[in-house]
Amino acid sequence: MAITLDLKTALPHDEIAERALLGAMLLDNRYVNQVFSEISSEDFFRDTHMMIASAILHLIDASSTADIITVASHLEKNKELKFVGEIQEDIIKISEDRIKKGFLATADLIPEAMELIENIQRKGESQGLKTGFYELDDITSGFQNGDLIVFAARPSMGKTALALNIAVNMAIKEEKSVAFYSIEMSRLQVLMRMLAIHAKVSMSSLRTGKSPHLTNKEWHDLELAAAELQKAKLFIDDSASLSIVEMKARARKLKVEKKLDIVFVDYLQLIKVTGESLRRNDNRAQEVTIITAALKELAKELQIPVVAMAQLNRAPETRGGKREKGPRYQLSDLKESGSIEQDADVVIFIHRDDQFDKDSERKGEADLIIAKQRNGPTGKIVLAFLDKFTKFANMEFHERE
Repeated sequence: MAITLDLKTALPHDEIAERALLGAMLLDNRYVNQVFSEISSEDFFRDTHMMIASAILHLIDASSTADIITVASHLEKNKELKFVGEIQEDIIKISEDRIKKGFLATADLIPEAMELIENIQRKGESQGLKTGFYELDDITSGFQNGDLIVFAARPSMGKTALALNIAVNMAIKEEKSVAFYSIEMSRLQVLMRMLAIHAKVSMSSLRTGKSPHLTNKEWHDLELAAAELQKAKLFIDDSASLSIVEMKARARKLKVEKKLDIVFVDYLQLIKVTGESLRRNDNRAQEVTIITAALKELAKELQIPVVAMAQLNRAPETRGGKREKGPRYQLSDLKESGSIEQDADVVIFIHRDDQFDKDSERKGEADLIIAKQRNGPTGKIVLAFLDKFTKFANMEFHERE
């Protein structure tokens, strides 16, 4: 006797997970873009779930809100509501459960808070990730999990160099798992700059091969740096047309596979917004608003610091000058969006006086101006900047040199 196989019955599936996914999207439409970057509505097993998912996507594509009422209305117009049945109640229940889970009583939070305070007091130091620059670590208490940290500067001030220095310090000295998104430079360019920084060899010599050639000592230092970087958990993504959805998905995957500790993004204004997040009439400032919100969400979701580079507009240069001892920076100078200053937990301006005044007495110095810190003080610290290595260092290193 012939046996017919009903694939719909035989295929493995998880009905509860499907309902939870639908409930999450209806409760918070920000999840829609994330879900449909990974799957399509046809991937749902049950026909009713497929209809609801398709309705959600249609509404979001039309720049509408997708909730129980709008989805039901859309299904009714398409004469599909009768097929969906009262699954509505199930999804409402799932949504309510998610809301309940969102709140925690102070009674449940107090033990965790007290344990954190005890650890800080006992160890006498911050629980944040160390940058390798002790004054920066003192003022920020290290880079904190869940924080969005922005390095902001005019071109050629060294925002990428600072990010690379800290990434290398964290990967090698602190043995952390570090992701570096480079939208502007190739992965080999990033790696060569990391080698120059860590080995303290001339970037120009590495890049051109022209005189002065590397000495025997520099070759030795370069080989040691290469060996250390090869062992480090440092991951570079140089996808030129990277969207915020792809960036978040790759970071989540890396977190699962490699226990990700921190993400660097170089730089914020180059990230693309695609798919359902991008509305037809959005300007670039509105797109940057979506990006900064998404980066902050990523920091909170993965419980890691996310460090993003950002361009400044020309306003600081028009305010300052030799009489005022260089440009004066304001949070409103962040290019294309006030949302950067709103969403960022920490904003650090980078200023090198010798970039504006070639006769400056502060040649080889860099100011890090902590202009915003949600949970700490603002202020300024000074680092050494060794231009030929593109290396930042604590000031005593500069004085020894």
